[in-house]
Amino acid sequence: MSRSKPVTVAAVVVAGWIVLEFALRRGLVSVAVTAGFDPLVVDYLVLAIGLPLIAGVLSWYALEHGQNRETWGWDWAPRNLGLGVFAGIVGIGLLAGASQIDAALFGLDETGAAVGEGLTAAFEANTTLAFLFLVGNGVLAPIAEEQVWRGIVQTELVDEWGSAVGISVTAILFALKHVVVDLSVGRLTTLLTLGLLFGVVRHRWGTASSTVTHVLLNVVSSASIVAVALL
Repeated sequence: MSRSKPVTVAAVVVAGWIVLEFALRRGLVSVAVTAGFDPLVVDYLVLAIGLPLIAGVLSWYALEHGQNRETWGWDWAPRNLGLGVFAGIVGIGLLAGASQIDAALFGLDETGAAVGEGLTAAFEANTTLAFLFLVGNGVLAPIAEEQVWRGIVQTELVDEWGSAVGISVTAILFALKHVVVDLSVGRLTTLLTLGLLFGVVRHRWGTASSTVTHVLLNVVSSASIVAVALL
């Protein structure tokens, strides 16, 4: 099979992810609300099931257009996992600083309080929802995102443009994806910071390492939200 141009593969994968996630998390959730389903349940199921399915489809596309599985960087050597944990600890500090910048730039205090109150009520009414949130947002969504954004997209862009540009562009696209799906720029600084962190970790030690970093940060963040809501 002929090898497609790296930038073309990356562009299709980026566009495909954004369209599919938006369709699921906005379109499907809207339909679910109309049908009488709890929108949070549907959204968290999309995180837990829908995003891994999207990753599977886009991974198949990348393979069909000449990308090799070996380039995805899933090396589960203990050293790589340990470095991923270390990067996650560093990332917790970066996350705290970036969140403060976002709060200063976008005035997140009132917005964050409103979201927190809504989640508190939802989690108190249904503790299973809190567990689904932890699993979907904390574990499964990061694994799917790392496979696609670092394993596929960053691989192609680094091959085409070099490490500095490839990592930076991937981080920007990753942040913009969240802006589009979330319909908000409120976490832009945080997303850019984390995107760069994940990209550097992946480039140095592989996708398994960046996935450990991503999962650790999402679990800590998600657990904090649940703890504030329920304790």
